[in-house]
Amino acid sequence: MSELKTGWAMSQQPLVGGGAWHRFWQQPSRLARYGVAAFLVILAFGARWAIFGHLDQRIPFSFFLFAVMLASWYGGLGPGLLAAGAGLLLGDYFFLPQHGAYATLSDASRTAITLYAINSTLIAVLMEALHARIRRLEAALKKNAGDQPTAK
Repeated sequence: MSELKTGWAMSQQPLVGGGAWHRFWQQPSRLARYGVAAFLVILAFGARWAIFGHLDQRIPFSFFLFAVMLASWYGGLGPGLLAAGAGLLLGDYFFLPQHGAYATLSDASRTAITLYAINSTLIAVLMEALHARIRRLEAALKKNAGDQPTAK
């Protein structure tokens, strides 16, 4: 006869089986977090290059925002900021009109860089706040689970 499991009992069971795949998603190492961020930036660069090419200066940073979002979601603040910085450097070098080190930027380029920097930083910070809130809730659930008697 099957037993009806309560929500608390269901929460004590792992959703995914153990092993390397579970650790990759649930407890990623620093190398995995930053590696995923670098991979996402390269993927965003490739997609941007394939769709618009080198000479078209429209939307130079938009593809990198997706990389920042996913890197921050998976790895936290550090990998998100790495993706943001790498996207800024790649977008500036490859997709903005050429400019010298001391030359002034056009208004459009300056606006694109500023908006990208603000948006990517905001994404990374908000994702880190989300991660911190989830960690606090998990800690509270573990504390409450320890207080409840086990049913057999």
